Amino acid sequence: MNSMNRRHIVKYFLLIIVFLFLSGCRPIEGLEPSEGLTESIDASVAEDDTQLDEPVTMPEAEETDLLHVQIIADVLNVRETASINSTIVDKVKENAVFQVMEEAMDAESQVWYKIKTEQEVLGWIFGAYCISVEDEDELDTTDE
Repeated sequence: MNSMNRRHIVKYFLLIIVFLFLSGCRPIEGLEPSEGLTESIDASVAEDDTQLDEPVTMPEAEETDLLHVQIIADVLNVRETASINSTIVDKVKENAVFQVMEEAMDAESQVWYKIKTEQEVLGWIFGAYCISVEDEDELDTTDE
């Protein structure tokens, strides 16, 4: 084989390798967007963190019919608005039961409940850490 044929074979081989590599490039399921990002992209994300303190959209509130919820987390933050980025105004403990004043969905379609704490503070709790208690017989009021 002469050197010209070898070069063509090497070029075609490299071209095939590059093609196979590029055809295999697709999003990997389960990989979070923040994983494996470069430092320059992380810096731009860090600048946007200050904007997350305000909710993107105001949740739609609904009236509820005397719904009671019981806290199932050790401690749950009570927030000023129905947003994970909202200011914490109080904390409630596990097994505490509250009457729901309003129910809302945030931008990610997560349920939030508006309650009044024992200290008379109005605020929102994240619904994923509560269970609905309908009958008064079911209420576990073994609050510390």
